[in-house]
Amino acid sequence: MLGLEGRGARSFLKVVRKDKLLQDGEEITDPMDRSVTAYITPIAVPYNLFPTLQVGTVVPFVTKQLMSAGGDRTQSGIGDITVFVKKLVVQVDRKGETFRVAVKGSAKLPTGDEDSPLQLGTGSFDSGLSAVAGWVKGRWGLYGEAIYFHNTSDGGVDFGDRFGYNVALGFRAIPTVYERYPAPQLNLYLELNGSTVNRADVRAVENVNSGGSVLLVSPGVQYVGGRRWILEASVQLPVVDEPNGTQLGTNWTASMGTRILLF
Repeated sequence: MLGLEGRGARSFLKVVRKDKLLQDGEEITDPMDRSVTAYITPIAVPYNLFPTLQVGTVVPFVTKQLMSAGGDRTQSGIGDITVFVKKLVVQVDRKGETFRVAVKGSAKLPTGDEDSPLQLGTGSFDSGLSAVAGWVKGRWGLYGEAIYFHNTSDGGVDFGDRFGYNVALGFRAIPTVYERYPAPQLNLYLELNGSTVNRADVRAVENVNSGGSVLLVSPGVQYVGGRRWILEASVQLPVVDEPNGTQLGTNWTASMGTRILLF
């Protein structure tokens, strides 16, 4: 949804680990014994222009580490910055229940270093459109999101478009009943996060070792300290990991972070 009702900031650390070589979805021996770990810390600054309209930017700080039989490398810097606008289009509130739908448009700018060996950015201007819906009744919540991202080209590489989807079930563990509102609360989540990326073309020739599909199951926990701050964490484990051709697959990802209402 629109999230913080004011001017706030959100940040978290996301760790992505890849150290298994897959060929058409099956693990094979990697003669280079490669492993990649990425640390991404995005700083998101949303700003509510109106109660139903929000704009913002996301600035990611990225560190990538590659370990292999051919030597180790580390690269750090700013990744590709994203700007977005989000609009609440449906809001139905009843006693102890709410249903909301929002749409979001975003643009990714080529601010990351695409020429570095570990590529902190893609070098392309990309755009995305998504819709998210949430229904909360009592202690339970159900959320869904559909995302389409149109990726363009850079340096002769035409990146494939991406379709993503997220489904989440939430449960308010504490408090069982509100004695006052707002009150500190502990929420538990179970999510499914999926995406499919089309193959890229390199100078009009399809790269068979690009794109693919992944589906992650993601248990998470969120602590709401009041109106002004939230702590949250999640781990993502692949149940489907099928990159096209021969590529490193995802072992796991983990995230932990905070949201703060500034004013």
